[in-house]
Amino acid sequence: MLDKISETIWAIVTSIPAWLVAEGSPNFIAIRAMFGLLLIVLIVYLIAMRPFRSAIASVTRKAINLFSRKP
Repeated sequence: MLDKISETIWAIVTSIPAWLVAEGSPNFIAIRAMFGLLLIVLIVYLIAMRPFRSAIASVTRKAINLFSRKP
């Protein structure tokens, strides 16, 4: 399971920079590394923010109820 996930991530990290720069280019490794770093940061951000989604939604509902018209 983890092997398939890592292979998928590796395929994404190598294929998207190939659209931007030729694979034979000396800058390809740097572009691939930067894209991989951005992908890792995005995944960590999504994992970190997941527990706060319900709290943000409840605060938003309370604010809407506070400022909305009451019949």
